[in-house]
Amino acid sequence: MVHFVPGFPVMAWPMIEWVLDHHYSTRFRKGAWQERSLIVYGAMEATLTPLMQRIEAEHPGVKVFSLPSVDHPEHGRHIELGLKGAPEAVTRAWPLLTEGVAAFGLSIGPEVVREQ
Repeated sequence: MVHFVPGFPVMAWPMIEWVLDHHYSTRFRKGAWQERSLIVYGAMEATLTPLMQRIEAEHPGVKVFSLPSVDHPEHGRHIELGLKGAPEAVTRAWPLLTEGVAAFGLSIGPEVVREQ
């Protein structure tokens, strides 16, 4: 089966999530995966790269992701910065992410947690 969605993450994410939840939910291990992210305002992705690399080096099994957005309807220009992996691993790495962002003096918006 093939699914087509728009190329804009803000539009594609809920559509893909719906497809996965309604057509492929039996293929997921519930509680085995977590994504935890926060919205960071006023940052350049390149500035955050050393922090992202440090987290992955110190926390094997955790992947760091960043998703810049320039025209989000609610948050405007921002970066969604987060971690994904086993819930316990994400929980252990989370303080390093939040403290690292705070050390840059950046403005932080809402936090998002997605679990499977």
